[in-house]
Amino acid sequence: MFERPARMLRLAIPLCAALVAAACGVGPSPTRTPESPPSSPTAGGSTAGGLSPDLAAFGGALQAGGATVTELGTFNPDPLGGRGIHLCVAGEQVNVYVYGSEQERQAVADRIDPDDPGNVGTAMVSWVGNPRFWQRERLIVLYLGKDPAVEAGISAVLGEPFARGQGRGPVGPDQPAC
Repeated sequence: MFERPARMLRLAIPLCAALVAAACGVGPSPTRTPESPPSSPTAGGSTAGGLSPDLAAFGGALQAGGATVTELGTFNPDPLGGRGIHLCVAGEQVNVYVYGSEQERQAVADRIDPDDPGNVGTAMVSWVGNPRFWQRERLIVLYLGKDPAVEAGISAVLGEPFARGQGRGPVGPDQPAC
């Protein structure tokens, strides 16, 4: 189903060193800069900025299922808060929100309408794609894409989505693969 390229394995050690170095530096910027190369979310069991072993475990479980997984950088996590991390899973973008605690994650998940995830507390969100949300430990995972294999892979790791709904279609061509 998914291929795990040998290249990912060769990159693990240098990426681990880069991630450790990043963890010792200044706090991460809110968006990916051209200088910040994609990295493996599972390299060395941590992520950029020493962020979350939960994210590393999620990426590792997807990889164990045969998916290629690469961290693409951060994004503005509004209106869900936490820290937003873009992952590329088998060529599809997956958004991961990382929280400081499971309680914080649960409080945010409770604000997402399970039948209409465009309603997030008092915010109305117009998702580009059909939103599916999963949660576990300190993570909320959002997938807006169309690939049933990616959705099945995430569900194999995190269980069924706790919220799903209809978003709007993309304006113009489909979102580019990552």
